[in-house]
Amino acid sequence: MSGRIETAPEELPDLGGAADRLLAALRHRYGLKRDDLLERKALGVLRQRPADNVDDWLDDLLARPVSDTAWLGVVDAVTIHETYFFRDSGQLRVLREELLPTLIKRRIGAADRRLSLWSAGCASGEEAYSLAILVLRALEEAGESAHHWSIGILGTDISPAMIEIARKGLYGGPGLDAFRQLPKRFEGYFCDLENQPTRRCVVPAVKELPRFQQHNLMDSEPPAKNVDIVLCRNVFIYFDEVSQRQAVSVLASATGEDGYLLLGVTDRLSDDSGFVRQSTGTAVIYQRSGPAS
Repeated sequence: MSGRIETAPEELPDLGGAADRLLAALRHRYGLKRDDLLERKALGVLRQRPADNVDDWLDDLLARPVSDTAWLGVVDAVTIHETYFFRDSGQLRVLREELLPTLIKRRIGAADRRLSLWSAGCASGEEAYSLAILVLRALEEAGESAHHWSIGILGTDISPAMIEIARKGLYGGPGLDAFRQLPKRFEGYFCDLENQPTRRCVVPAVKELPRFQQHNLMDSEPPAKNVDIVLCRNVFIYFDEVSQRQAVSVLASATGEDGYLLLGVTDRLSDDSGFVRQSTGTAVIYQRSGPAS
């Protein structure tokens, strides 16, 4: 890939240099991989600034910390928050039919009724609520009451705007797109909104389980420790190799001994990642191979 972005003379001749600086900062601060799509979106952000103010605006932005709202607004503008309930159903089937029942049985035997799950890169929260539904169903099938368990489900995303949507637990729009792969057996975990036929909400028993917070996977510390099951799916596509290694280090630090990590269907980990791949057909499942750091 060329080191600079080519722009036509009539499209602000200095915009390529500003885009290089912005893209380098997005890579360093948030791990975002430079590709054609990110370049186009970065140019779109810069073109929203007055032509004589681009460099001053960028200088001010670069002086701000990674958690500043101005930076997070830029990240929102250059990333895609595509998600829906029960995405990658084959992988979630393994979670429901194998991982959760095994973990629940083990905890019952140890008289230690607690479960901890983390949805990293949860976007607007559909994955975290899907996990809550699967946990409730798995406990029911094990003959257990959720009220007798300590259940921690954490959803994190780099975008505060997405986190706010997740906390509301309201979804829909034309075509109810967020529900396009919702299994019929789980429809009872959602309720229609009066006078809003294109929107639904999660029922209180589901909504109360997840908590949501902003988190950057390029941080050195995870937002939780000793997590039983971590999901970081459809996130690595934004990262280059170096950023992926940093993210894996954070995920490994969060995962408890013998805990599980679920990645996107195309993601693979190196042999020195701290995880070993389990044989689960087409689903990508990794298990922690030693004590968490």
